[in-house]
Amino acid sequence: YQMFQENGVEVSSQIAGLLLAAIISDTLMFRSPTCTVIDRTAAERLSEICGVDIEGFAIDMFSAGSDMSSRSAKEIFNQDRKSFEVNDHKFMVSQINSMNKIELDEVKEKLIPYLKKKFDSLGVEMCYVMLTNIVKEDTELLCFGESAEAVARKAFQLPEEMVNIVLKGLVSRKKQLIPSIVTILQR
Repeated sequence: YQMFQENGVEVSSQIAGLLLAAIISDTLMFRSPTCTVIDRTAAERLSEICGVDIEGFAIDMFSAGSDMSSRSAKEIFNQDRKSFEVNDHKFMVSQINSMNKIELDEVKEKLIPYLKKKFDSLGVEMCYVMLTNIVKEDTELLCFGESAEAVARKAFQLPEEMVNIVLKGLVSRKKQLIPSIVTILQR
């Protein structure tokens, strides 16, 4: 959007809708710590150009994008997965975003048996799956690998008695999850 402005190019309604969708997706409807004032301002202007309500559009978009019912565990796991290496520690993080806790619970039920079976073939020491609830602004973190849970507990200073790792306010892999895990792995 900024490039359109800098070059004096008018943004069509269709392009405005696509750019708005990109901003909403990247910022998790302005809930991610990666969101800036520029993102919000651009989204407001783009919504005027394409004639859509931001919140309604975001709900429709995330609902359509997060329908996991017809996808296999492998497809769900691989849709947004990244690998990392820190001090000879290899790990990967997959993130699934939804506005619906029931859907995230269903995804969890699919992924746990799949990853228990497939973990050894991933070629990493640890694997994390972020089940991010956009509305509640939290993430349930699934941990696979011998040291994965211990690293996560240390990274987020979690009590041992906490059965499910639910990280309130954590929605960004890049700005919140990875830095905390990397800090522990660098020690």
